Amino acid sequence: MGASGYEKEQLREFIPAIVYTMYDGYYIYGKYFNYQLGENGEYQYGLKPYIYYSCRYKSGLDDFVVNYTLDNSITVYGNIKGNYVTKSGYVINPNLVTNIVKDSNGYAQSVVYDGIQIEREILTEQLITIDDEGTATRSSYQYTIYNNQKIYKDTNGYFLYANYKKQYLTDEGNLLQTGEVTSLMYAQRLTSNGNLYNNSAAEYYINAYEFSNWLNSNIGNIKQSHAIDTNGDNITNFNSNTGDEEIFSFSAKNNPLLEGSTFNEHRMSVIRKSIETNLSSAIANYNVGTGGTYKFEMPILKEEDWEKLLNNISMSVFMQGLPIKSKFFNSYCVITNDKNEEVVIQDSIYVLAKNSKGITEAHIPGCSDLIENNYDIVGAYNVIDFERQTIEGVQRIVKENSQIEVPENGEAHYYPQYYPKCYNCIVNVSINYDLDNIIEGKLKKYNIKTNMYETQNKDITKLRKTYLTALGRERYNLYRTNGNISI
Repeated sequence: MGASGYEKEQLREFIPAIVYTMYDGYYIYGKYFNYQLGENGEYQYGLKPYIYYSCRYKSGLDDFVVNYTLDNSITVYGNIKGNYVTKSGYVINPNLVTNIVKDSNGYAQSVVYDGIQIEREILTEQLITIDDEGTATRSSYQYTIYNNQKIYKDTNGYFLYANYKKQYLTDEGNLLQTGEVTSLMYAQRLTSNGNLYNNSAAEYYINAYEFSNWLNSNIGNIKQSHAIDTNGDNITNFNSNTGDEEIFSFSAKNNPLLEGSTFNEHRMSVIRKSIETNLSSAIANYNVGTGGTYKFEMPILKEEDWEKLLNNISMSVFMQGLPIKSKFFNSYCVITNDKNEEVVIQDSIYVLAKNSKGITEAHIPGCSDLIENNYDIVGAYNVIDFERQTIEGVQRIVKENSQIEVPENGEAHYYPQYYPKCYNCIVNVSINYDLDNIIEGKLKKYNIKTNMYETQNKDITKLRKTYLTALGRERYNLYRTNGNISI
């Protein structure tokens, strides 16, 4: 910026706030008054208490709070129909769910969502394991997930992957006798004909169906006009396109898996209003703590930056009042992390498909090449599984075909999903299909000549099945600090 000589402590005086948006809430870093410092208290920098993406609703005797997240998971707590309740789960349109099938142990086997059968699936992943002599072996293994841990299978049994080694599962003593399901028992129950299956996708849609039915029956009448602030007054200044429609009553128009649904529009409005309100307060209070002549103010964020904030783990930094020659520098920066294990949004899935040359590539689900060339779809995984992993202390690498490599600097690299990414997905983003179209099964494409979106007559049944299965599986397997999602 043409400025030099600034140190960290000097620059910090021009940063009224930093916002860290997480999965279910956010932190604001800034200056606040600490009454415990000094004789009369002092201002200091630090993280302010965590703020949840929450909204309170009141209608008749109902008075409750909904904590929202960056996806379609919510927690409801408060008085509903005369009872205090606390319930959590994923929100979908339960009217689209049919044909629920569970096995004798109560595990989900299959379910039909919007005409698509979601079944158990075989998942594979590449790992590098290293022995005590520094020999690393690169191989692929089938896996499933239980209690937020991946359980792998090889010819010797089932194992966990820790510190680049295999930790084989054994019977866990008294746990088997008390009836508690162990990781080993769970994996054995999902093994059939030598294959280890994963049923997370089916569990996701079944659990979401049951939770959403409860929402529809108990708070289906709640509208945006029922939202109140801490003083008990109705909130009237939501930035929302939903009008005053019912938030938890589900229909074709209100399908929470779609970005444009009433539920999602309201969810994003709640998050945005919360951030705007608390960030404005933090910046206003910064003026008091600074005591300077420059007035710090809440900037107007661009809509594309709000979209980043409302859909990703992110950090937003605000800098104001920095003197640059005869002017003041005022700006902000939003940095997002779209490759993390805390949230799965629509864009978090890559679809694997064989192209016309028989090469398997990773595509974004709306890739025009994938759809228009009718490539053979073979699977789908989280985008983070396509990132390179590194391990150290390796002397040699043994691949599946027994060839031996000598790694550089004692490092070895591998990709859990080792397929190349489609070039078209990157360079032709503007002509790719909208993911809401994939979810609904109604492809539309913009025609520049007619200036209209036109329906495309293409069979995307297999693409929908693969994508919806992966989306459900990855969301179901997200780590939850409050334990299992319950209804």
